[in-house]
Amino acid sequence: MTLRTQINLLIALLLGLFLGAVVALEIDATRRSIREEIEASTRITMQLLGTVISDAQTGGGVSPRVLTAFLGHLGRVRANSIRLLDANGQELYASPRSHYKEGRNAPGWFATLVTPAVRPFELRVGSGLVVVTPDPSRSVVDAWDSLASLLWLGLIFFVAVHVLVFWLAGRALAPLRAIANGLQLIEKGEFSTRLPRFRVSELDRLAETFNRMAQAVEESFSLRRESARRAEELRENRAITALIQQHVEEERRTLARELHDELGQGVTAVRTIASSIAQRARDRAPDLEANAQAIVEVSGQMYDAMHDMVRQLRPIALDNLGLGDALRELAASSRMRTPELSVELEIRGPLEGLDETTNITAYRIVQECLTNVTRHAQADTVEVQVGLAADGRELAIEVRDNGRGMDVSAIGIHRMGVRGMRERVHGLGGRFELDSSPGAGVAVRAWLPIQEEVTT
Repeated sequence: MTLRTQINLLIALLLGLFLGAVVALEIDATRRSIREEIEASTRITMQLLGTVISDAQTGGGVSPRVLTAFLGHLGRVRANSIRLLDANGQELYASPRSHYKEGRNAPGWFATLVTPAVRPFELRVGSGLVVVTPDPSRSVVDAWDSLASLLWLGLIFFVAVHVLVFWLAGRALAPLRAIANGLQLIEKGEFSTRLPRFRVSELDRLAETFNRMAQAVEESFSLRRESARRAEELRENRAITALIQQHVEEERRTLARELHDELGQGVTAVRTIASSIAQRARDRAPDLEANAQAIVEVSGQMYDAMHDMVRQLRPIALDNLGLGDALRELAASSRMRTPELSVELEIRGPLEGLDETTNITAYRIVQECLTNVTRHAQADTVEVQVGLAADGRELAIEVRDNGRGMDVSAIGIHRMGVRGMRERVHGLGGRFELDSSPGAGVAVRAWLPIQEEVTT
């Protein structure tokens, strides 16, 4: 049920109660008025007849013929009917019926409510009897006509007020309909909806509040949409980054294999040939032996450099032996290159069964961290811990050194190496942390989600 309908029903109820009270008061006043009128007319009739009869008896008596003639001339006295009876109870005279509003009667329920209790009055006239009977029926009809006019007037007033209230309520509630429509539009996603100014101060404040709310919702939705768009772009960029890294690793693997298989074999062949020439020319041509020996040494250096390049491009142990052995080889290589740096490697639990992407990402993070420690940290100890997290759903990596540290807010997150590690980890949906301060060393932590179950 609408508020407009409720207001009209309330007004109708109040008007109905008011009209009912007016009708009740009118009926009560009518009942008293009819009773007083009947009593008054009866007293007048009894006094009149009593006086006439008394005068006639004083003058020598009243004959029935004379009294009948008098009563016939008198007729009805207001609302009283008069009958003359002889000594035997025979009716000698009866006053004529009233022609006032003849044939009309008030409704029974109304007559019952307003008609007073009446009783006939009797006067002895010689041997005869005069009976006066009050008749309030005409007064009741008059009262009903007055009440009917009042009811019609009240009904017209009721309808007029009802229509007026309905119209005024519609005008007064029009702003509420506008507010409701605005809320529906907001619900449908039309956040640019705004309400106009209203004449009623309370509704105008409500409209201002609505407009501020709609503005806030629109801005919030725009921010959320922009955030969702940027998040989608970030996901796409990470996917592209992961794809690029995957292709880079594939190219590194191919290049490392080519270097190892082709160039490595060629350098080995050159070294072997040079060694053979040096042995043959040892006694015959000392100069040729020295040159051949120089070729052997240079080819050995080339082979070592090529082997380091292969390790940097793609660790062969990672493909052949797994992540654990590849990390051990990486730690051993770091100890050989920088003997002054103590590299402590701890592998917790088995690392077999990890997917290729997780393996290469973990390896590159440790490799990048060891490279940064060697170049920048000025540390003498670096601790590397790699193993499954407690829940078995992540591969946890931590590399900590005791070097000079750095101000992370100033330069840490802007370094390309750190940014590359972060992008690798986030590309897999993992977590990355860099903790450092000047003089306190650097701690790099990463958690990579396990893509496949680890088999022990």
